[in-house]
Amino acid sequence: MKRWKLVAAILLGLSGGPGLAQTTPGQFSVHALGVKVGDLAIAGSVGSRQYTISAQFVTSGLAAAVAGVRFVMKSSGTTDGTKFSPLAYSEDMDTGKRESRVALRWSGGVASASGSQVGDRGPYTVTRAQQRGAVDPLTAIYLVVRDQPTDAICNMRQRIYDGERLTEIVLTNRSERGGKILCSGVFRRVAGYSPEDLRERGQFGLKVTYEPAGDVVRATRVQADTIYGKARLQRR
Repeated sequence: MKRWKLVAAILLGLSGGPGLAQTTPGQFSVHALGVKVGDLAIAGSVGSRQYTISAQFVTSGLAAAVAGVRFVMKSSGTTDGTKFSPLAYSEDMDTGKRESRVALRWSGGVASASGSQVGDRGPYTVTRAQQRGAVDPLTAIYLVVRDQPTDAICNMRQRIYDGERLTEIVLTNRSERGGKILCSGVFRRVAGYSPEDLRERGQFGLKVTYEPAGDVVRATRVQADTIYGKARLQRR
């Protein structure tokens, strides 16, 4: 089950801009280990002060025949058009054999978690101080794949809290080729993991390809290394 959660949460991952009420749909195919495993649909709206986002991942093709998985995420919060601060997040996962639900609620910039998949991490529990300023997984997806001005991309360093673990997306390297812009960086584990996990599998490569779309650029491809191999999100 964690394999599907990892693919959905990392792949990372629409339209943006301050002061504008917007609808932000997106349809993506999800690929892992060289084959298509499912589809990710993202929808929502961003206003001058608030945002709401929802996403659903479902397996398709051979992957659906082997293990039908449905993964639904919802997030809402406040925004000034550039900074996004979640207030509520929920995820609902059904593997066909097991269901799990997680909910996060923010107060004072810090989230509290509840649900069937939230457990005590003992000495590895993420502290309130560590996760301050972190966003939920779906808000992180949105921040990666939303439409943005050209000069706004490849300048991202954002922590993510899922109720148990703290990670970070860093996209700061920029290159251009054939009219496309490539942002590269890492997906990094920060807290909530054992020292062994942090030492041996502390970070994974991440690349996002943006292409011109009118006055903005649009994410068309996200590639990520994972503990299970390479994964890819492709806009349809």
